[in-house]
Amino acid sequence: MGQQQAGQAPAASSATLAPLREPAYRRMWLAAIVSHLGTFLQLTAAPWLMQELTGSPLLVALVTTSLLTPRLLLVVPAGALADLFDRRALLLVGHAVSAGAVVAMTVLTALERIDAVSLLALTFVLGIGSALALPAFQTLVPDLVRQPLRAQAITLNSAAFNVARSVGPALGGALVAAGLTSAAFGANAVSYLAVVGVLLSFPRGTASDEARPRVWRSAAAGVRYARFTQPIRILLTVAALFALTSASLQSLLPSVASVDLGLGGGGFGVLFGLFGAGALAGALTRERVRVPAGRVMLPGSIGLFGVAAAGVGLAPAPWTAGVAITVAGTAFLWSMTTLNASVQLLAPRWVRGRVVSLFVLAVGLQPVGAFFAGLLAERVGAGVSVAVFGAAAAVLGLVTLRLPLPVLGGIEEPAPPDDWETPTHARHVSGTPILVVTTWEIDREDLQQFLSVMRELRRHRFRTGAYRWSLFRDADRPYRITEFFAVHDWEEHLAQHRRMDAEMAAVITHARGFDRADGPRTRHLAGIDVVDPDAPPFEEQLLTVHEELHRTDGSVPLAHDDRDG
Repeated sequence: MGQQQAGQAPAASSATLAPLREPAYRRMWLAAIVSHLGTFLQLTAAPWLMQELTGSPLLVALVTTSLLTPRLLLVVPAGALADLFDRRALLLVGHAVSAGAVVAMTVLTALERIDAVSLLALTFVLGIGSALALPAFQTLVPDLVRQPLRAQAITLNSAAFNVARSVGPALGGALVAAGLTSAAFGANAVSYLAVVGVLLSFPRGTASDEARPRVWRSAAAGVRYARFTQPIRILLTVAALFALTSASLQSLLPSVASVDLGLGGGGFGVLFGLFGAGALAGALTRERVRVPAGRVMLPGSIGLFGVAAAGVGLAPAPWTAGVAITVAGTAFLWSMTTLNASVQLLAPRWVRGRVVSLFVLAVGLQPVGAFFAGLLAERVGAGVSVAVFGAAAAVLGLVTLRLPLPVLGGIEEPAPPDDWETPTHARHVSGTPILVVTTWEIDREDLQQFLSVMRELRRHRFRTGAYRWSLFRDADRPYRITEFFAVHDWEEHLAQHRRMDAEMAAVITHARGFDRADGPRTRHLAGIDVVDPDAPPFEEQLLTVHEELHRTDGSVPLAHDDRDG
């Protein structure tokens, strides 16, 4: 996949606020601010309510765990659904589930019937709705703007989140201090209406992945794409480790504010708001910092967050904690936005929802980090626990500095080369699975280089839909070598051609150049089921529907007529 020189972003992407000129994006962005404001009222009120109900740092941390755990379970299938179906409809379903949970929480709190178990259970249901909606939201919003503006759109998404973060916690803290916790929950329930109203103004969408495989197959294809795309694999690993090490700051902040700093609900809300204010400043400065920072942007941001988080945990006074948490908010925004935007821009549209769901899953390890931070806090105190995990994040920043990371601003969305010609295939072939067989006759002296290219070709076959790949040599003619790869059905194989990008096209062209015969020659084999009594009749399994025969790669589809009967 091509990359521009680091720091040379397209001219159209130089202005941070440029995506707001797009009407559809602007409506969604403003609605997101309202929704996020309700979310932060929730995130402020629920942990503080748990602190009042139990006084346990572990149970306070488990509020965050309950909210984020559903992401571990549901976000990958939700990402597949986001690629296979209308993202607007998926968002509406997710918001309905979340709103129902928050309404129940509001009523129980107002009636003073809420307890630790019901608070955790309803927070878990809220997390289910969020997990269903998040991949669809992450991939819908950037599609509302032109491709050169997507990095800025993702940054503005974070800005919307942090506009709410800078105001919501302080407002939530004030409501909690006034004994109006149920009002904070109720405002969050109402805030979902803003997003629902905007979503209903959009036309119905279409699927990104035209192959439309089953959900589990679609999810598996997304995992394979990420696994065999090195930059995405590295970014997901870094995101997971950052989630584990950064979770302690937010999950234990109520305990740090209450026990270590002697603050009430209002003071806690101010600290939480300062984190959001720092993040908002980070959103407004990210583009300016990115260009001179180059490849140091991500590791430097992670390291800075770790140092600042440790400063919060060890702060001797509220004002020093306020300074440190503001810096932590800025660094956190820089880190998460760089990770998120890089992953989205590296993924082509057909698999973007699934790749983003894996990113959300990686970030969803926060509840695991929050849980272990809570366990440590029970032994050594919340402040020390936050400092220990902050130090771990600082170490992660140093390690990340040595990794081969893509540079945001130099990433181009994968696309096929302009001169690539897709082979003509039959429109439909019955029978599953589909086995694609390509045979080369190579020179002996080319063997090592050929095998090296085959390793790259294997990676690309898996990235575009193959679930099995093998390489064989002829027993009698060892330099006649055959590649086999399997896809689930013919539609998936046709989709492989649509998923071609410039990097894969170059590998295929290089591989073809090794053949010393008249090929390489390719055949397409469709499975015939002779065992399953419920399998379609043989006549149906042998059906091929085509517009024309193709012989350019050695494959001749089988026509189903009286002669082939």
